[in-house]
Amino acid sequence: MKIVFFGTSVFAAEVLKHLQQQKDIEILAVVTRPDRPKGRSLSLSPPPVKEVSKAPVYQPKKASTDEFANILKKLHADLFVVVAYGEIIKANILQIPKLGCVNIHASLLPKYRGAAPIHRALMNGEKETGITIIEMVLQMDAGDMLEVVKTPVPDDMTFGELEKKLCELACIAIMNTIHHFQKGTVIKTPQDPNLVTFAAKLTPEDEIIDWNKPAKTIHNLIRAFSPRPGAWCKIKIGDEEKRLKIKRSLVIQEKSGPPKTFLSYGKEGWIVACGEQALQLLEVQLEGKNTLSTQDFLKGIHQKISLI
Repeated sequence: MKIVFFGTSVFAAEVLKHLQQQKDIEILAVVTRPDRPKGRSLSLSPPPVKEVSKAPVYQPKKASTDEFANILKKLHADLFVVVAYGEIIKANILQIPKLGCVNIHASLLPKYRGAAPIHRALMNGEKETGITIIEMVLQMDAGDMLEVVKTPVPDDMTFGELEKKLCELACIAIMNTIHHFQKGTVIKTPQDPNLVTFAAKLTPEDEIIDWNKPAKTIHNLIRAFSPRPGAWCKIKIGDEEKRLKIKRSLVIQEKSGPPKTFLSYGKEGWIVACGEQALQLLEVQLEGKNTLSTQDFLKGIHQKISLI
């Protein structure tokens, strides 16, 4: 099977590494986004996919141009595989490969179409999610489903942990799909339009903790943004205001009080009252510092702390 791979993220890079290890697959080329400035120096940094690719890499500013389409046509690919590429691919590209284009989407479609399916599923407290392989069409994430793999989502699972699990499932699902193409046994299942939901792109405002909300809602936000970019709140240490990221938490149903009140602070743990119930903070990261257990964090604080 001759494949052109489109992808950019760490997730996509892991899938590419898996495909490159398969003896019956030839990656003809890899298409990824252009290098971007990063860090204080703003030096150009390559996408994760570029760093792991063993095939020729193309980084067009726009993939769906006639000029780039002509380049892709000359590769004579059987299949295009798209994973978190970061650009909507248009008809002139979709019609090139012999067998079509497939997309690996990190949700159980038709739920959570769009840019941030893993984050949004965690924020909403989903008990189950998974990977869906779809045939690509012009409408975003709306193509027929070719393969679905499900996984439970424990209440304490973070984004980082779920992303790793879904990446493992994506590698299984795409190989199943490729084998079905090779055998001519692909089954296409249309998505139910009545079940469609969308996973909107994340904004900086999404990361901010509102202690007036229920503890469960805040807990789900924290794990959806852990380890990166981190859900955060402002605290006051002595007379100084700091940003505190909370990386892990636990809902305490038996305790409550006015929001932002410390119901426990010290050796017994750090428990904060929320709009409903309370939240125990387990891992935190003060701006400019490393992530620590709350116990270790509190050992280093010798001034009064309050939430702002």
